[in-house]
Amino acid sequence: MKIDIVEKESPDLSNPLFICGLPGSALVGKLAVDHLVQELPCEHMAEVYLDGMAPQVFIETDGTVSSLNNDLFFWKSRMKSVPDLILYTADAQPATQEAEYLLSETVINYVSKKFKSSQMITLGAFVTGGFSKDPKVYAAATDESLVKNASSKGYEVMTEGSITGMNGILLGIAKLNGMKGYALLGETSGYALDPKASAALLMALEKLVGVKVDLKELNERAKEAQSVLQSVETLRRQQARETGEQSEETNENDDKKKLGYIS
Repeated sequence: MKIDIVEKESPDLSNPLFICGLPGSALVGKLAVDHLVQELPCEHMAEVYLDGMAPQVFIETDGTVSSLNNDLFFWKSRMKSVPDLILYTADAQPATQEAEYLLSETVINYVSKKFKSSQMITLGAFVTGGFSKDPKVYAAATDESLVKNASSKGYEVMTEGSITGMNGILLGIAKLNGMKGYALLGETSGYALDPKASAALLMALEKLVGVKVDLKELNERAKEAQSVLQSVETLRRQQARETGEQSEETNENDDKKKLGYIS
């Protein structure tokens, strides 16, 4: 399997924080990283090409085609209290488990060896199957001290379940390579695009590392998505009644929600 990193720039960064958000349930992590890239703004650092991606191309609005991209961006902080950043996102995750592991290992080796990055955060979705007005942020970490720190910030610490796909694999491989970090997961139904959960992640990120961006555009997208989510919830309840199943009511204070899957 062939993999290439094509560098656009090679910036001088000081122990950058590596933040990842790849496509997954409701695009929660990807929307969050895309918003960071746009609002900070970040500069394009590298493209990663892998022949283990899905066999497809995207059609652009002008009628041209483009390959599935994996992109790395960077941002140099001007504040001592806020770290430099390397951000990683993609159009899609690889098509096979083998490709997921190879890509994760390659990217982690690149940022840890070339840029001496020792800390990372992956952003993803905590899928509940229910709808929440105020999405919670769930957290897991590479060691107990970080778990305690996440708890002190008000995040829900995960004590069971799994983090699927590269949003989980990246953190696991980072730990094996001596890096420390968190997985932050925004609560979502998982049924449709969920910018509200992405905004919750970015507010959590601000609290954790001081990276602050304007959320106005993301909140506007959340309002637009709300009507779709409401339609999906109405349809779900109708189907539940028709099949005689009991529909789970959404309650922001309900601590008994069961985890379906995380990614």
